[in-house]
Amino acid sequence: MSMLCYVLGLSPEQIKALRVKPSLATDVAMAAMGEGDVSQFGSLQEALDLQKSWHMLHYLFTGSIDDTRSHGAALLSGEELGEDIGYGPVRLHGEKATAEFARFLESVDLEGRLARMNVAEMANAGVYSMPDGDEEDGIREEVGYYFPQLRDYVVRVAQKQGGLLTWLS
Repeated sequence: MSMLCYVLGLSPEQIKALRVKPSLATDVAMAAMGEGDVSQFGSLQEALDLQKSWHMLHYLFTGSIDDTRSHGAALLSGEELGEDIGYGPVRLHGEKATAEFARFLESVDLEGRLARMNVAEMANAGVYSMPDGDEEDGIREEVGYYFPQLRDYVVRVAQKQGGLLTWLS
């Protein structure tokens, strides 16, 4: 079973609803993955599925496999809500945290980070889903594919003064 990361944009009203009823976050995440109905929550945006690239992105953003404090750590940080859905509970990022993450992502020099990326170091550090062997080009291609999707998604949500739910499943 693979460990996948999802990011879901929320409206300010949806953030308020989750703060009133935190247990709803589990249902929202499940519905975003096509398993359940939360029509009372309002229409959901389409969730961004980062597949297994999430940990490579996190490492490139933070230089650590488990950093939850730096500006680039939003994929593994946030206010925990609801139940464990496989690899921990859903995590909420309010409007301010989402705007900060968007600014961080906009400032990332992807080409520079890819040029400095050390695949052997990432594998030794324990980055999830690192392939065996010499596949640096494939890893750079994967990060180059998912990073713009993440950046653009988060920026769009932040422009609407929204927030994010993130989770691993």
